[in-house]
Amino acid sequence: MASLYPLKFNEKLAFFYNTVAATLWFCCLGRFLILLPLVGRKFLPGGMADFFHVVSLLPIIESLFVKSVLRKKFTITSLWGISNGLKMVWLCYGVIFPHPKIAKHTSYSLLITSWCLQYFIHYFYYAFKVKTKSSFHFLFWLEYNNFYLTYPLGLVSEMILLFLSLAFVEQDSIYDYVLRAAFLAYIPIAYFAWGHLKSRKKKRYTEIMNKRNVRQVATLESTTTSTKNTSIELRNM
Repeated sequence: MASLYPLKFNEKLAFFYNTVAATLWFCCLGRFLILLPLVGRKFLPGGMADFFHVVSLLPIIESLFVKSVLRKKFTITSLWGISNGLKMVWLCYGVIFPHPKIAKHTSYSLLITSWCLQYFIHYFYYAFKVKTKSSFHFLFWLEYNNFYLTYPLGLVSEMILLFLSLAFVEQDSIYDYVLRAAFLAYIPIAYFAWGHLKSRKKKRYTEIMNKRNVRQVATLESTTTSTKNTSIELRNM
């Protein structure tokens, strides 16, 4: 396999990171699916939270270090990745960790589900793409369409957890106002985030698929025309 798809050193690092990250997110999802029916959501955090919160650091590590290894230019997508990674770190260690009781709510289970699905698909796709320079169509489709499920699910669960955390913060404290402001900012930010995700899908998936379909149609028409010409020549003979 290595001889078929030779990688540069920085690509090997990126492939290794994406593979490890995909594995960790998959293990996180598997652990969640095993523990939830065994212990229930109220006891789930005891066997899940530490591992889940550590794995949730992977997106910010990717945004800050892995993309620099690949020498990618800073774009609006990079800003999206950094802000999203910082949000995840803050939710895990600034909202849920100081107030562990809120993790017993169903919204925490929904958060785990949405993040695990989203990032397992993401890292598996990029690991495959870095290694083979391409991907299966279904995996390609999942990468740019999973947000229709995972983003609303994550958004609702994050907002519920933020709202629940307000009960454990000293009223009228600075952090209380920070949480309230963050909660109120979720909807307008979500509006722009949704637009960004749809624009990203259009640019990286829809347009590419349209071009691919046009090429396939052109190839088919060319083949059909060639076949017809050959048939006419044979008749004339």
